[in-house]
Amino acid sequence: MDHFIGLFEGGYDPCAALVRAGSLVAFAEEERFLRNKHAKGWYPTRALRFCLDQGGIGAADVKAIAINWDVPSYTNGVMRSFFSEMRKNWPVDAKTVAWQNGLLNIFSDEAVVARHNAAWRKALGARSAPPLHPVPHHYTHAVHAYLQSPFNEALCLTVDGSGDQLCTVLWHCNGDHIVPIYEVPMPHSLGWFYAAATEYLGFEAYDGEYKVMGLAAYGKHDPAIKALVDRIVFPSEDGIGYCVDPRMIHYGPRTWSDRFTDYLPRLLGRDPRSENQPIEEWHHDFAFAVQEALEEAVTRLVRWGRQKTGATNLCVGGGVGLNVKMNSKLYDIEGIEHIFPHPLCADSGAAAGAAFIACWQQTGVHPEKLTSLALGPEESDAEIEAMLNRCGIDYHRPNDIARTVAEDLSEGRIVGWFQGRMEAGPRALGQRSILADPRTVEARDRVNAVIKYREPWRPFCPSMKAEAADHYLERPDNAPFMVIAFRAKPELARDAPAVVHVDGTARVQMVHEQTNPLFHRLLSAFESITGVPVLLNTSFNVKGEPVVCSAVDAVRTFFGTGMDTLALGNCLIRKPVAPMAA
Repeated sequence: MDHFIGLFEGGYDPCAALVRAGSLVAFAEEERFLRNKHAKGWYPTRALRFCLDQGGIGAADVKAIAINWDVPSYTNGVMRSFFSEMRKNWPVDAKTVAWQNGLLNIFSDEAVVARHNAAWRKALGARSAPPLHPVPHHYTHAVHAYLQSPFNEALCLTVDGSGDQLCTVLWHCNGDHIVPIYEVPMPHSLGWFYAAATEYLGFEAYDGEYKVMGLAAYGKHDPAIKALVDRIVFPSEDGIGYCVDPRMIHYGPRTWSDRFTDYLPRLLGRDPRSENQPIEEWHHDFAFAVQEALEEAVTRLVRWGRQKTGATNLCVGGGVGLNVKMNSKLYDIEGIEHIFPHPLCADSGAAAGAAFIACWQQTGVHPEKLTSLALGPEESDAEIEAMLNRCGIDYHRPNDIARTVAEDLSEGRIVGWFQGRMEAGPRALGQRSILADPRTVEARDRVNAVIKYREPWRPFCPSMKAEAADHYLERPDNAPFMVIAFRAKPELARDAPAVVHVDGTARVQMVHEQTNPLFHRLLSAFESITGVPVLLNTSFNVKGEPVVCSAVDAVRTFFGTGMDTLALGNCLIRKPVAPMAA
């Protein structure tokens, strides 16, 4: 049987994926093993070893390495010609020229082959890496999102920083036909625009975009700020696409950040916020305008595609697809009946997409539909108990771990939940989660204060039994992966106020019994005690660290934070309850 490895390396969140017969056998991000958040610039050696071990294969069994870059275009002169045209149209500065030349070197056929050969020799003792199977970047995002969706026909929006020549593409997908119907080339990047706004607001690009999205919910429409942002992102001449003024994002002197030029603060009339400066009302309103500009650009394009094709389903790929509020606006477009934002929509997830495409193109086997992201390492109860005994940690094994944890949650204890195979991607989905009772905002605030140390405006998310979605949400679509926000009904705000954002929405995970039976059983047990089939669910990590991978990671995080209970498989650890003051 043929095996295909997908790799994303060199940038943020390097990772590895293994596809066999159209099935994603394993996927993991390097940061989880390295314990270095985002693992920027690393080759995914540890993730690769895990994938091979999980598949029970060696390096010699891999038919091809799939990567989500159009390597031939960097070698045959296509990208060089494209960059030359960019320089004719825009006032390209020395940093941009260096960046362009760097891409031409990094993604040349010779450099890519040499890099993978060296890594496989060092990590695995292989004589050389398997043959490369390069796939155009946005095509990877589109195929990955569409062929793993539940749809037979759909529009697919792929939107990110940039990939090869492109920043945004709208595709019409029908059967095996995946055809681009509208393209937006560099430098008109919504991903770069949002990253620039992220750094302007004092956060870190590729890590702080969630903060901008959360901050936007506290803002309001300010006509003056809106008018300024409309000079950065505005409709294209055809009225379908959009343009981004690259003078403010990518070309010119950059005193404060590589993500935006000095022209941006001059336009806005304010210096950028530094990390330690207070956030003012103006910053809320600017974040609101940035989010609104993103939503207007993509909804205009998708609305046109909907009218052109008649498609009623929408898939979303590319890193900007992690913007759940944008996805909500796309779902609200008239005529869009169902939406599937791929939960592994960023470049790291495209490693899996590239491996799927290599398998499809070389064997004719289609990717399986996506039902679960439990694709990483796991540890057996025996392995967990051996570790706890080595460390001298007291634990016990309750008869029913789900019922016992539900009781702890109902009594206000915060629980670390470590079960089964680690999730792929940035969301906690019931494998590596921190859980709390959502019935009071005090529980939410305690999670923030003693565990997550997050900014107070960022929302926490609900995991709920899928059967409860209609009761709690307005016009819910199936959403098992926390990549879209729905408007909360009054019943959710009443029963679980800790997981409803200030704008009245909730970024929900709908938990299905057939795909996550243990987590569903926990929700059912909590419901039987409290009447509420919902839990507050956030990723099992602290600020600045990756999500926990191993049981040792979980124990270290548990004892280093204010969590009360830790469920490791069927093993339970409790901290003593502090005595009440007299």
